[in-house]
Amino acid sequence: MPFLTDDDRPLGELLLAQRPADGHRFQVRAPFAYVDPVSGLRYEVPVQDAAGDDSDLASVPSVLWGLVASYGRQSAPALLHDRQSVLAARLGDRQAALAQRRVDDRVFRTALREQRVPLLRAAVMWAWVSADRERQFGGAAGAVFVGQAVLGGIVVAGASVAAFWNPLWLALLVVVAVAAFAWGRLAAPQLVLAFSIGWLGPFVLVQVAAVVPFRLVEAAVELVTGGDPAGVFRPTVRGR
Repeated sequence: MPFLTDDDRPLGELLLAQRPADGHRFQVRAPFAYVDPVSGLRYEVPVQDAAGDDSDLASVPSVLWGLVASYGRQSAPALLHDRQSVLAARLGDRQAALAQRRVDDRVFRTALREQRVPLLRAAVMWAWVSADRERQFGGAAGAVFVGQAVLGGIVVAGASVAAFWNPLWLALLVVVAVAAFAWGRLAAPQLVLAFSIGWLGPFVLVQVAAVVPFRLVEAAVELVTGGDPAGVFRPTVRGR
């Protein structure tokens, strides 16, 4: 059990405070730790009590909760990752923060698997935090990394559909894979991003198509009855 209480017992529960009581942010109320089985390093997650020192657990937009929940087995790894992301951002140096986040994101992936998060889900969650890291700290190269993943996803989706008429279109999947390997040590997240966008993207679109009309109806009802229409689109991702 890599997650431990502050006195080194196996972590049996996560104590969180929902703040505000009707909100979507949480603060840790009992500290815990994680021992990385790869490096042997110990990571501490302290009590959160300062304003703005909180988490939305796994930063999954609410429209996608039907595919990946914001809480569950991933809760402790997500809280750990949020803590490490804050520490990396405080370094004040973009390259140092980028290097630290690459280590922390690998620890996040390891922790997800330690918590028995299914392999594909853990890989997708890791790839997306990796994309956010490269976007935030990678400069121009980070923008190219994210752009290539999106373009690769479009190619994967298009080739997969076109293959129903001519299987030769699947050769484009090899092109996407080869282009991903050009990123060296970032090839793995690039591959997962491109193929998850291409193959899981249609499921996301179906989810959005089901949820967005309902949210619009909710907003209309709020507007007519004098409520707050913006409240039905409450975000789950907030910049720090």
